[in-house]
Amino acid sequence: METNSITPPAVPLYVVTGATDNTGSVITRRLAEQGKAVLLASLNLERAEASAAALREATGNKDISCLQLDLSSFEMVRDFVARLKALRRPIAALVNNASTLPRHSKLSPDGFEHTIQVNFLSTVLLSMATFPIIEDGGKIILSTSVSRRFVSLPYEFPAVSHFTQIGAYAQSKLALTLFSIYMSTVMKIKHVSVNCVNPGVLNTGMLALHRWLDRAADYLVNPLRHPESGVESTLRALESNDSGFIFTTDGKQVKTSTMLKNREVFIKLCNDTMRIIKKNLPSDDAPTANS
Repeated sequence: METNSITPPAVPLYVVTGATDNTGSVITRRLAEQGKAVLLASLNLERAEASAAALREATGNKDISCLQLDLSSFEMVRDFVARLKALRRPIAALVNNASTLPRHSKLSPDGFEHTIQVNFLSTVLLSMATFPIIEDGGKIILSTSVSRRFVSLPYEFPAVSHFTQIGAYAQSKLALTLFSIYMSTVMKIKHVSVNCVNPGVLNTGMLALHRWLDRAADYLVNPLRHPESGVESTLRALESNDSGFIFTTDGKQVKTSTMLKNREVFIKLCNDTMRIIKKNLPSDDAPTANS
């Protein structure tokens, strides 16, 4: 008597970028404790593998894996997405936690200021390129910052004519927050929600108190919050069915569109960003407003 064996569907992955930094390690641990299948995406693969092993041991959750992710260039992002797709597993959520705050300016291999490349352009490319394998009803989370409130986007953005450490970081977060409005609109075709999270100013290695920090940093980092409390906004966003919101650490959520003060700047940002992204993304991978 013949029996038909049915292969069970693959368990969807929760992909967390910057998974080995202070905030990322808390997010991955909390998800692992919930029994989620977690993929640690990190620049330091050796550290990610050690973290994955420790999580499997501590939580008893064996579905913890890792892949190397370098956001400093579009080529590296495409390579990561290719390896992610090769796993043949749907994505339940992409948590864009990775950020950089370098002291000095430098150009990325693609010719953009490094902070803008990592925090904004490569993060957008990663989200757009991952979209085709995100399951219906999946989530994309984008990490923003309160610093976005103190800057505006120059006409030449994403080019940077005058670099300051906090200024470039804040502009990258403002751009990401505004562009999430576009993403939340076009990704409705698969009921994929796109939300920002504002974890507050956390006591992490990225924002250490050294003399070389811009004067603005002293205002932003006092007092510092512990990463354990900072991830609550991310966890709430992952549980929500809403899209187009900013989730904050005080338990609130506000429409991202409230950040939209200048429609002309917003349209230019979306057009300029998509021109860059489409050059680095197969056309059939990118959702469009007309989809």
